[in-house]
Amino acid sequence: MNTVQSIGWYTGVIAVTVVVSITAFADPIPGSDEPALVSAIDDWLDDDDASSLHVLSRLATDGNIAARLLLARIEITDRAPSAYVQRLSRAERLALYRPPGTGVFRPTWLRKEAASGNTLAQALQASMTLGLNIPAIQTLLGVGEKEAIEHLVRKVAVDGSESDHRELASLLPAQSELAPYLYAFQYASEGYTPGETALRHMLRTMGVQPENLRNDPDARVAATYVELGYQAGDLTPRFGPGNRFFDSVIGWVLTTPAGLPLAGLCRWRCTDAEIHSCVATGLGLAGGYYEIIRLDTPLENIIPQQQFLKSTRARNMALRRIAFAKTEAIEDVFTNEELKTRSNCLADAVLAQRTLTK
Repeated sequence: MNTVQSIGWYTGVIAVTVVVSITAFADPIPGSDEPALVSAIDDWLDDDDASSLHVLSRLATDGNIAARLLLARIEITDRAPSAYVQRLSRAERLALYRPPGTGVFRPTWLRKEAASGNTLAQALQASMTLGLNIPAIQTLLGVGEKEAIEHLVRKVAVDGSESDHRELASLLPAQSELAPYLYAFQYASEGYTPGETALRHMLRTMGVQPENLRNDPDARVAATYVELGYQAGDLTPRFGPGNRFFDSVIGWVLTTPAGLPLAGLCRWRCTDAEIHSCVATGLGLAGGYYEIIRLDTPLENIIPQQQFLKSTRARNMALRRIAFAKTEAIEDVFTNEELKTRSNCLADAVLAQRTLTK
């Protein structure tokens, strides 16, 4: 068991902090030490879907439970598919990711394992359910799948009662990247937007005590950018070095675990002098704070989050997410020329990525 300090639940000026104990990981998943699986995982982390996914599919069909769970979670959680996967037909994708059979609606390996009584599969299945489900959050934390709770946390934050919010606050670690979901709806009654809430969280993480942000023009611009990125298209205010919150926001990406995929991309493609403009442009294209934190490992009991975040896979997922960014009106955010004026090195990476899918 490892003990973590939960986030404080603020009511006025009073903060209530609860200490909770969480089991680090579930029992080893059967088949997780099979050499073919270990090799396929290495290939997947190297962003080689053409090799890794077929091996995982074969192992899953042969009965390897670890391969079944991992393959199902990859299908569910991959928010930036590789060029290889994008070129597959629907029938080819189903043959790759699902148990043998016919029809578009045949179950995933996860559902099949959950139905057989696999408790980890059941917990992961619960992570996608509708409705309020704090017990599922507790279970997932207890088996070491803390990245899988994001959907459930959002649901409690949006639709939960004050009592639900307090219970959830007692479960989330003090620096949890998911904390702004919860605070966003607490602070909404005080007039704060989700962007302002995320900005306050980022500032605190960077050791900066947030001041009164309500009437600060720089704060409004930074909060809009942090909340939506460039999804508002031309209506998005320009966020750059002239904004007094710029260094803290960019520093958050460059120094926190959630920022590693984007930070790794910019360090790979850009010179030191270009990194800040790359991060600023990339975070905006990715959709801001609430989108960049969703680049997670599919299954922590097989691929720990820290291992995933430092991988080629995570870096390229960030690039793919950025390369095909759209506004809320389903339009390209920037032309190639506009992108180059913001970050020339990122523009080169984006153009190369777009070329791969043609």
